[in-house]
Amino acid sequence: MYVAVTRKKYKDTYHEQILLRESYREDGKVKTRTIANLTNKPKEQVIAITEALKGKKDEKVSTKNLKQGRTIGLSLVIYFIMKLLGMVKIIGKGFGGKIALLLIASRIVIQSSRLQALYWAKKEDKILDILGFSEDESEKLDNKNIYLGLDYLHDNKDKIEDKLFKSYYKKNLPKRLYYDVTSSYVEGDYSDSKLVAHGYNRDKKSGKAQIVMGLLTDGDGHAISIDTYKGNTNDVKTFTDQLDKLKNRFKLENITIVGDGGMIKSSDIETIREMGYDYITSIGKPSIRKLIEEQSSRIRMSLFDENLQEVIDEERNVRYILRQNPVRRDEIRATRESKVIRLKAFVKEKVEYYNTHFKAKKETMINNIDKKLSSLKLKSFISYKVTYIDGDCEVKKDNKTITKTKPIATIEVLIDEEAKKKAEELDGCYVVTTSLTDISKETKEEIHSAYKTLIKVENAFKTLKTDYLEIRPLYVRTDSRIIGHTVVSMLAYNIVLKLKGYINEVELDFKSTIRQLASIKTVTNKLNKAVSFDFIPTVEKEIQGLFDVMKFRLPTKL
Repeated sequence: MYVAVTRKKYKDTYHEQILLRESYREDGKVKTRTIANLTNKPKEQVIAITEALKGKKDEKVSTKNLKQGRTIGLSLVIYFIMKLLGMVKIIGKGFGGKIALLLIASRIVIQSSRLQALYWAKKEDKILDILGFSEDESEKLDNKNIYLGLDYLHDNKDKIEDKLFKSYYKKNLPKRLYYDVTSSYVEGDYSDSKLVAHGYNRDKKSGKAQIVMGLLTDGDGHAISIDTYKGNTNDVKTFTDQLDKLKNRFKLENITIVGDGGMIKSSDIETIREMGYDYITSIGKPSIRKLIEEQSSRIRMSLFDENLQEVIDEERNVRYILRQNPVRRDEIRATRESKVIRLKAFVKEKVEYYNTHFKAKKETMINNIDKKLSSLKLKSFISYKVTYIDGDCEVKKDNKTITKTKPIATIEVLIDEEAKKKAEELDGCYVVTTSLTDISKETKEEIHSAYKTLIKVENAFKTLKTDYLEIRPLYVRTDSRIIGHTVVSMLAYNIVLKLKGYINEVELDFKSTIRQLASIKTVTNKLNKAVSFDFIPTVEKEIQGLFDVMKFRLPTKL
């Protein structure tokens, strides 16, 4: 190691830097790296280091007195991807923008509350230095100001989404966009919120209030925009907002909107056509059956096959892509058979209970069976016949067993085989519909593949809610901060998606790689009693391989 002095000219002024450096060999070549910048160190310390390195003092430099500092590796990688995606430039370097970036990073690293993020940033990680917080800003960052990041994202949501869209795609605009809806439950007191309400709960959290979120992505799963709706909002009612956004905010002229069958309704299809857009969606079983039964329709049961088939209805200007998935067909039929077995066992249990309990009522037994039949959705081909014959029923009274007479029930479960066969007809069958009727421009395989790509929106929700980012439950109480929290989660998701792509490229496990990155810490090297400096150690070979693919260079110092 040695102390070097460098001089650089900027305009008409020379600027001097004092650097602690060392030489090393790599691939047979001698190279130099900077370990620490001593420019702002007191003159006495710089002299002490210089003299110690020259061996002119009795006190020798020690490289053995090393102490682990704060975590830095994962935060550096996150910041690198933030810059790649344009987030650092677009979200800004003001106080609110920096806090927003801090919250995005903490959502990836610790998936916890704002207060935990504050503790992590101030006590455990070097994220504040990485994001460029000044000393004054670090001082100001407390358990109240940490929420300014959510406020900033709420106030600038549309502007940030618009700029990120332009920055990410530039002139290479996406051909198709994908839209879907989910919900997230909340905890705590939300009496002042207009967004939180009880509705259809996809989280299976009975009794929990929630919000509804609509996510728009491209074909790679990259999230473009997220909207937050009242917890009892119907999915269909959120779709019109997306059309308005694409036309008036993103200024898209030609685009195909892809959504599932419950999302894009006939009224939306008319609007899509009027805007000059196209759509890809699907229709449900009742609509498929109706088409099959229509005399004018060319769709017949015989067309459903493992191979894709298509029918173009020129009058309606609709193209139908048909298929029967044999794997799904067999799964549905196996499930149906298991339901029949469960129903028979349930009927047997209820009959046995009624027959052995004198006070048990017929009405209760019948009501329970009817409810079970409805919940298992077997009414279309299953019924039952009940007969009663007076018989003996034992009753215990005063430690004695006496016999009483009551109507003893026998129930026969009846299966209508013709109706069952009818119910099985459409097992595994589905129909994709689209306005893209020109077969020379879009093949049926391309349209089918585009519809199946909706799974990437579902995967995005999985990452947001359960797989990694843990957006739920929500604890922030005001609507503006709820919206800010959803924007934090969407932007964090895009970073994770990009990082997953790199990790998959080098064939590493995502979660174990994240743990390895999170374990990279600064190291404090105490040269002598007077002087110490921080540096970042080298990483293991597999992590360096990841950095090479990313074209990310881990600095030796911050």
